[in-house]
Amino acid sequence: MTHSYTAPRKTLAALVYGEGEDPNSLVAEFADELARRGHRLGGVVQIAASAQDCDCRDTYVLDLETGERLSILQDLGRHSQSCRIDPAALAAIGQRLSAAIARGPELLFLNRFGKLEADGKGLYAEIGEAAAAEIPTLVCVSARYLEPWRLFAGGLDEELPCCGESLRKWWSNICALRAVGA
Repeated sequence: MTHSYTAPRKTLAALVYGEGEDPNSLVAEFADELARRGHRLGGVVQIAASAQDCDCRDTYVLDLETGERLSILQDLGRHSQSCRIDPAALAAIGQRLSAAIARGPELLFLNRFGKLEADGKGLYAEIGEAAAAEIPTLVCVSARYLEPWRLFAGGLDEELPCCGESLRKWWSNICALRAVGA
């Protein structure tokens, strides 16, 4: 008796970026391209505004379903060295992501797997929720958090280089899997 082996569907993708690479613009352009083609997208992409007086970049996420820009940073003062991520904003984004997962988009975007997620916080649960639902999910992962990401993903992801070609190829493979009902 011959048994056929089917590779697991890798619907989870890590767009791995290093110093000097701009995953934000790349992912925003990719999301825009897919939206123009009529794909149902969910989740958030990160965008950074111009430099602030404190020499920090104000950071937002763009909700792909509503078009709303949501600040994810809190003002801790000019000389603060603490993490500026606003826990209340992150919790609200987590709720939006869970609601998007429940609606079953064709592709879900999660802005980052960073320090908080590496510590099991932040949007950690929502990334797992999307993976468990087998919703194709794209997450930006800094090279400095690649090892914690690998522990989290357990090999059930695809690591993509930070370029448009890798995004398109991964998405094409996801669409091909859907077409054959894999």
